[in-house]
Amino acid sequence: MDWNWNDTSIKLPYTSENLRTLLDTVCRKENGFSQYDFAMWCDNLTMAFEDDEGEELNDYDSLANGIARDIDVNGICFGVKKN
Repeated sequence: MDWNWNDTSIKLPYTSENLRTLLDTVCRKENGFSQYDFAMWCDNLTMAFEDDEGEELNDYDSLANGIARDIDVNGICFGVKKN
């Protein structure tokens, strides 16, 4: 299927491993990208998973897809402490 890929400054392939890498980077507060770029990258990841029509996702990719959808839909807050 032809998707309208989001523009993002994050130039990593759309894989569950790269999602983990990006999340680790955010948790360490070492990200050089915006929350918006991360959300757009996550949206592209969900489209990449959907693009693999007929292929069943393994458990790890299925979990990554769910996390990416949550980030895309709900957004995330960087560096916000809850009291």
